[in-house]
Amino acid sequence: MTPDSLPPRRKRGAALPTGGVPGVIAALPPGVCPAPPHNLPLVRRARFFGRGRAIVWLLLAAGVCFAAGCGADDSYLASCKKDGGCDKTLEVMKVSGPIPGAGDPFWTSPGGPREIAAELGPQLIANPQWPNPSIKKAALRAVRSESEIAIFAEWEDATENAESTPGGQYTDQIALLFPLGGGGELPPITMGAEGREVNVWQWKAMWQKALALNPAGIEDAPGSLELPAKRLSPVEDLNAEGFSTLTRQERQDVFGNGVWSGGAWRVVFKRALSDSDPRDVRFKGPIPMVVAVWDGGNRETNGQKGLSNWILLNFS
Repeated sequence: MTPDSLPPRRKRGAALPTGGVPGVIAALPPGVCPAPPHNLPLVRRARFFGRGRAIVWLLLAAGVCFAAGCGADDSYLASCKKDGGCDKTLEVMKVSGPIPGAGDPFWTSPGGPREIAAELGPQLIANPQWPNPSIKKAALRAVRSESEIAIFAEWEDATENAESTPGGQYTDQIALLFPLGGGGELPPITMGAEGREVNVWQWKAMWQKALALNPAGIEDAPGSLELPAKRLSPVEDLNAEGFSTLTRQERQDVFGNGVWSGGAWRVVFKRALSDSDPRDVRFKGPIPMVVAVWDGGNRETNGQKGLSNWILLNFS
């Protein structure tokens, strides 16, 4: 609709289009701020809605944006684009219905989400440094439904290292790291920094194997930072503010599964698109993330891992 093709002036008291202001706002997808149709100039909006309701629309839109944080994560974009802060962009594909697990052919099908290759380099910031990680690359894909988001990762690994070992060391692992807060300068890719907290999702092969043997949950969880009453997922929801500060959240909101087949791991992380935990990443707009992979067969653990640069997770 253009300003020159506006509908006739409504009679006083007539209903607003498409369910009125509340109906339109309620129907918006996550991260999208309400705006009058087609960004009409303010005088035209007043004509379209009536002056009183135009003011109500603008007030409600401002309130919704303030409460929901519309565009709050967009401030990471400047840091992400500055001096190559983010290497690549991973587009999040919108899907309908349940999101499948790691073994489903959907993820690698022609009609599935677009794949990007995350290059994994050495970890040379914290001791012990790891100049030659075994895993050099991971393929990433991402989707979201109306209620969930899922990130799929696949990488080549000739051996399945999923046995429980003392202290939970030397098992195949992958983690995703997201910055928290309102944006600005990106934190260090190695577990953030003091006052610059990160949210970490970590999957371990040994937890996957233990749960395959005990689907109802496992009491003993080798390698976890704090033993839960019962582990139901091979993924942990964690936070950190720098080296050696990794802590397990009391409430676990991230789930997933992994499958090793044909010399490769395929892992899916899944979480509600939005939740009320202030220490969880908010998917209100584009958000950077980091990928880390450990090869248990190469005796990789803790800081000994392959590490990506920042990757922009973009909601189309």
